[in-house]
Amino acid sequence: MRFLVDTHVHIYPFYRVAAALDSLVDNMPASTADVRIGCLTERQDCFVFDRLAERGIADADAAYDVQRQSPTLIRLVRRRDGAGLFLVAGQQIVTAENIEVLALNTASRVADGQSAPATVDAVLAAGGLPVAAWGFGKWVGGRGDVVRDLLARFRPDQFALGDTTMRPHGWATPFIMRAARRRGFHVLAGSDPLPFDGEERRPGSYHSVVESAGATPADLVNGLLTLPPESLHSGGSRGSPVSVAQRLLAHRRAAH
Repeated sequence: MRFLVDTHVHIYPFYRVAAALDSLVDNMPASTADVRIGCLTERQDCFVFDRLAERGIADADAAYDVQRQSPTLIRLVRRRDGAGLFLVAGQQIVTAENIEVLALNTASRVADGQSAPATVDAVLAAGGLPVAAWGFGKWVGGRGDVVRDLLARFRPDQFALGDTTMRPHGWATPFIMRAARRRGFHVLAGSDPLPFDGEERRPGSYHSVVESAGATPADLVNGLLTLPPESLHSGGSRGSPVSVAQRLLAHRRAAH
């Protein structure tokens, strides 16, 4: 069985939520035996998982049947064609060093502004899977040392690195990623949509593909960091240098 897992999904409150869900489905083309999973990584001001679970988003409610299966897992079925999708609760945290740590598979909230090691400890204490997400300039110099320190402090079954569409294809794989893989750490792929209109089409465009026989979606997510390396690879694609530059410019304009 194949699981297609986007591990860095933002659905901002101003998005057309049904369109973002459609992108998760359509950007991860699946056979009838495949399972699509989107791991939400919500900012402190975003609560889309809770609103979906409570049937509180009009356009999504009109387009999808929603069933909450656990405190951290929702199953959605698109009404027009029966396509299925699972959403996992989670958060994006900004550390004191301005590094993004994703907390996958937890409904708890961890405060921004703590040190990176304290943030990872807090995510683990909340039952989540901590992932340090790649970002422009955030893994170089002193902050690169912080990421290397995290890789020294935590085991591969406790911590992972994240790759995103914001790292243009054609760029060399960062040394930190290569070294981490050699030591058995996973690098998880995610789409990382940005907070401006039009990014609703991004979810699912870059994701991890996991081969795992007999696992349920909940089991798969719970055990994501303990999978054998050969069972996991990336699917979809990262952005081109031009598209990444355009997205960064649009993001900067939207922020001002």
